[in-house]
Amino acid sequence: MKIGSLTLPNIKPQHAWILPLISLFGWWAMLVALMICWFAKGRPILDTYHSEMPHYIVYLSNIAATDLQPIFIVGSAIMGIFFVWAVIEDYYLRTPEKNYFPVIFHWFLTAVHALAISTCIIGSLCILMTSCLKDNWQYSRPHSVFVILFVIFVFVYLVCHAFAFILHYRHYKIKYFLWSAIAKIIWTCIAIVLVVCYGAFMGKANSEGNGSIYWGYSAVMEWTLVYFYGTMMFLIAIDLRRSSYGDYVEYYVNREADLNKNINNYDDDLQVSGMEDTTAVVTDEEQEQQQQQYLEKPVSPLKRKFRHFL
Repeated sequence: MKIGSLTLPNIKPQHAWILPLISLFGWWAMLVALMICWFAKGRPILDTYHSEMPHYIVYLSNIAATDLQPIFIVGSAIMGIFFVWAVIEDYYLRTPEKNYFPVIFHWFLTAVHALAISTCIIGSLCILMTSCLKDNWQYSRPHSVFVILFVIFVFVYLVCHAFAFILHYRHYKIKYFLWSAIAKIIWTCIAIVLVVCYGAFMGKANSEGNGSIYWGYSAVMEWTLVYFYGTMMFLIAIDLRRSSYGDYVEYYVNREADLNKNINNYDDDLQVSGMEDTTAVVTDEEQEQQQQQYLEKPVSPLKRKFRHFL
């Protein structure tokens, strides 16, 4: 797969939905491994300032700051690489060149997809940088900054992708685009609620002091958030399955190919006509009328109404 100067390993379009699941596996496997290791060590108090926290669970960053840090780095890297790959593949399969899904029909939509890819890449780099920091005590401020940036860029990615699917729905009238956009919006709303709860517990704990039991509640909420983040990969995996778009996807893809074929046939006919009768002069108006006749030829038993939003 090549987009501009970017080259990625080829994968069959029908297998593209596996990419986000590999990302999910790497992320959840890392979380499970860290949690199991912490329990196996006897649930040690890694943060001595918050003595009540181990009665529930300690923060993910506290566990990852021990000798288990390589697990955190590898899991974050696998998640980020395949997450970015899946998002790029989602765009690539909608290009006119690939024509696997209903194609991107306007430059503005291309820009929205490009923004989604960019925010996805930056967000993945932020969580990787978070995992590479030695610990969250020595690098407290950079740790917090990268985590916040990760959350922000993932949020922007979801907004861009949901917006792109809404534009696809307005153009193609395939209901899956609308349902997928709604699912992403609902997912984002749930994530915001979890983040607010996490912040509320942490604020309550700060007000009560280091011995507050709310530090444990905030740690539980953090683990809930990081596990919930993985469920986003299911949404991307479903987006990459052609069957999700219903039977109409075959019509739209075939019609795009037929339109291109008609244009090529029209150009060939013009060349042949010019060779047979060199005296024939075709005006610009006649040429536009002939081309319009070619494009208006029925190419499918289904009827389609193009609606451009710009």
